[in-house]
Amino acid sequence: MGIEFFRNYRVSYLEDRAIFSTFQNLWTKLWLIAFVIAFLLPPVFLEQYWLYTLNLAIIAVIGALGLNLLTGYNGQISLAQASFLAIGAYATAIMGKAGVPFFLVIPLAGIIAAIAGCVIAIPALRLKGLYLALATLAFSVIIDFAIRKAEFLTGGGMGTHVPLPTAFGLELRGDGGFYYLVLCLAVCAGLFIKNLERSSIGRALMAVRDSDTAAEMAGISIFRTKLVAFALSSFYGGVAGSLLGYYLQFINPDNFGLSVSVAYIAMIIVGGLGTVLGSVLGALFMTFLPEAVRVGVHSLSAVLPAFDVQAKGAFVEGGVYGLVIVLFLMFKPEGLARFWRDIVTYFRSWPFTY
Repeated sequence: MGIEFFRNYRVSYLEDRAIFSTFQNLWTKLWLIAFVIAFLLPPVFLEQYWLYTLNLAIIAVIGALGLNLLTGYNGQISLAQASFLAIGAYATAIMGKAGVPFFLVIPLAGIIAAIAGCVIAIPALRLKGLYLALATLAFSVIIDFAIRKAEFLTGGGMGTHVPLPTAFGLELRGDGGFYYLVLCLAVCAGLFIKNLERSSIGRALMAVRDSDTAAEMAGISIFRTKLVAFALSSFYGGVAGSLLGYYLQFINPDNFGLSVSVAYIAMIIVGGLGTVLGSVLGALFMTFLPEAVRVGVHSLSAVLPAFDVQAKGAFVEGGVYGLVIVLFLMFKPEGLARFWRDIVTYFRSWPFTY
């Protein structure tokens, strides 16, 4: 009986189809319990600033999962993820001021963003590669223009206030309470995509990514598949934008510029295209990277005051961003997810690494 806890092989089709097939041995279960406990503890031990950054990183995980579904699983390049975040955030502000409970606002914001995603998908379905990227970039410019001009709804360039998330007269306050909300939603979002990639829809998405012609010959509807990819991706973006709006409590168009879309592309490239784990690792890494750079710049400015490092912090941050992406493309094109799998494979076969 005790051997069953340590076995690392499968004895049934049910085990072979399991999402997390490595949960068959005792050590993996113990590591899973340790990870769960570790994720529950940050509000207790982290300082407020780092907990604030962690909350932003988890919100970014949800947005990165959506973009990875479109780009990594379906092969469609998009520069409009920030626009879907903006749609979700401004929809949240409008519905929040109308008194709609937040547990209805968040999915409704995602649905509104998904409708917008379908609108852009229909004319863009015949485009690929850079042409599709330019079409999504044009969409982001239109959304930014509409937000700035619709001052009666969005506050224009000055921005607008987002009410605290409320339900039944209760308000969700504090970084700690918000942490558990976004963590729960991020876990649900990741599990949904993990299940989706094993379904017929997920296989159709990857078939279209690999070859439109072969997928169509196999009976897959290219139009429907790409439309589903855009809708789900923008839904995730809308949910992430809704959470971001609730968390920041004040939003303006500058929160959703082109640099945000580029940052999300960097997340899925660094994390790993076409993987849930890559979206998580990439979002966490690219969110905490600027904070690590700022800490390093501050330390260097104290050691080397003559070089005025502090004044060049923004240039250093941009340089590090670009350098990280180039290094990953050169030496680890499959991202942090592949790096993690290599580590797991090494320890699973240790000491017999052959």
